[in-house]
Amino acid sequence: MDDVRRRLHDLLAGVGKPSYAGLLVADRNELRRIPDPDDVSSVEREILTLPTDAAFPSARALREGRTVFVPDREALVAAYSPDAVGLFDRLGLTTVMCLPLWGSRALLGVLAIGWARRHEVGITERATLTAASGYIAQAVERAQYLDERISVARELQEAMLTDLPLANRVEVSALYQPAADDHMIGGDWYDAYHLPLASPGAEPALMVTVGDIVGHDMHAATVMGQIRSMLRQATLDHPPYSPATVLAALDAACAVLPVEAGGTLVHARLDPAPPAMPWSLTWSNAGHPPPLLRAPDGRVHVLAAHDVLLHQAFKDASRTEHRRELMPGSTLLLYTDGLVERRGHDIEAAITQLAGLLNRHGNDPLPELLRRISERMAQPPPEDDVVLLALRVP
Repeated sequence: MDDVRRRLHDLLAGVGKPSYAGLLVADRNELRRIPDPDDVSSVEREILTLPTDAAFPSARALREGRTVFVPDREALVAAYSPDAVGLFDRLGLTTVMCLPLWGSRALLGVLAIGWARRHEVGITERATLTAASGYIAQAVERAQYLDERISVARELQEAMLTDLPLANRVEVSALYQPAADDHMIGGDWYDAYHLPLASPGAEPALMVTVGDIVGHDMHAATVMGQIRSMLRQATLDHPPYSPATVLAALDAACAVLPVEAGGTLVHARLDPAPPAMPWSLTWSNAGHPPPLLRAPDGRVHVLAAHDVLLHQAFKDASRTEHRRELMPGSTLLLYTDGLVERRGHDIEAAITQLAGLLNRHGNDPLPELLRRISERMAQPPPEDDVVLLALRVP
């Protein structure tokens, strides 16, 4: 909708050369103004919503479903509220014309056009503006449809992001950051859950996953949810919960089922240890950016070993797993490629920068650590959504 608003003035510049073009959309029992997104100090922002029964020309155009023309300030004062007069005075307008925006099924809103000096709107100009309002209505309808799809996809995606388990000793924190471009709906996700107890009274192992399904749309978010569920089931069905065995089972399932799964992920198991002893990390990497491990002394290790990505074409791929001891106080960082991939920038340099941040701030509380990383790595703004998951062993 902001894009539609940006283009209004240019679209109407050659039609009577108005000094103002505004957009208001119908939202239940009110009109919601779409202010110029590039002008944060705009007078428009003083009144962002209007009841449909407000004594404003725009509200009247919506109520009556017809064009409302106010030739001058005297007519505005005579027929409309002091609030309307004050707003148009601050906008510097004398003549105002409000045209209803008719969609394919309903009245969508109002196009408000204004001139700083008294302006006579002739028959030809009125016809041209009416035709332009029809094109603008089509753009508004498409924008509303797209906004609704994006909103549903965002809600779906966020609903599928896991509530992190309450671990007895290990700290776990996660962060999800949408793409800078709202149109880019991603398939990034994280997951963390305890495994069944090996014996009564034992401390459960923890499974963690960070993954990225290819695509930036509702389909990617849906496939992400399917893969997450399939991976959980495959894990619990394959004791003793080998990450490589689980990924091989997922490959086999995706080769048979109609799931168009393409992407990358890291699937890991964290086994607890007695106090002051090292924990055990076992992981398998399907083409994903390398996890980073910060030792208690601050050194950061890049866990670079990986296999091919998740894809139907690689259904017979060999899945390997790797082990590492995590000394008490170690911090493990998993992330998706949106954090380190930028068009025209070197990904290895970005991973080195990320390792430096983990080195400097690795002792911070995990939520603060993830916030710092997200802020420092956000330039230029990511074109993809980003997931971060951090764990710290006691």
